[in-house]
Amino acid sequence: QVSMTYTVDDSTLEITVRVPASYPLSLPTIESMKRVAVTEKRWRSWLVAAQAQMSRNRRLDAVCAQLLGNVGAHFAGVEDCAICYSAVGALDNSLPTKQCKTCKHKFHRMCLFKWFSTSNQSSCPLCRNLF
Repeated sequence: QVSMTYTVDDSTLEITVRVPASYPLSLPTIESMKRVAVTEKRWRSWLVAAQAQMSRNRRLDAVCAQLLGNVGAHFAGVEDCAICYSAVGALDNSLPTKQCKTCKHKFHRMCLFKWFSTSNQSSCPLCRNLF
């Protein structure tokens, strides 16, 4: 079991990652023991991103770093990338910096590259206008 704590002012966020005995055959579970100032929707998006990273490379340290990075970015005012649902990029630990000129949402460079190459379009994933 891995427990992580993130404190902002007087508020504390606690996250527990439970590792099953059958790890790495079975994936760990992530639980919010105490969640403050984070909406359920945002929490779920972080869980989706963490589960995706765990299923890709099964490195628990990378998943924990991504979760804490997302929490830190959230409290610093960074919005999540709408492609990977994470503030911290899983591949290069970057923040979303590429902004759509129409809808103003920001994306990770690598997420946009993958989006453009798989969709064969150069349109924004959210508003569908040309990027």
